[in-house]
Amino acid sequence: MIDPVSLVAGVVTTVLLPKALEKVGEKIGETAWDKSAEAIQSVRETVQVKLQTMGTAGLLTRANANPTEANTQILQAEIVTQMQEDQDFATKLQELVKQMQSQSPTVQVILEELRVRGKVEIGNIKQVSEGQSNAQQTFSKNWQVGGDVTVGDITQENRNV
Repeated sequence: MIDPVSLVAGVVTTVLLPKALEKVGEKIGETAWDKSAEAIQSVRETVQVKLQTMGTAGLLTRANANPTEANTQILQAEIVTQMQEDQDFATKLQELVKQMQSQSPTVQVILEELRVRGKVEIGNIKQVSEGQSNAQQTFSKNWQVGGDVTVGDITQENRNV
């Protein structure tokens, strides 16, 4: 079981590092991230101020300049340490991450990057998102078909619970 503090620190680390954020942004689109941009900026500022106060801001600079797994893990370990030592910092980060996650969309993609050379039959597909009004559902993106494709009924639903 993953420690909740480590989980929050992992999310924070991902948000702090532009390379990781760029990959996520490409997948869900700019509009989706616009909604959580303020929370993301607050996370960045909160962590940056804390690391500067503690004299460890160089870890963030290094991870941004060279986001290797090792540099990311070191930054994450420092964030975990600061969260364990400073309950106010931990609480603030947890609240910001919850806010950011609630504003970020759910993304569902079915049959992306499909390549067909011959014949393929795909059955009926039902794609359902429950409880989040800003869910993005995508079906059949970037197909390369060099044959016959048969697709059954497709249903996409967004149920706001």
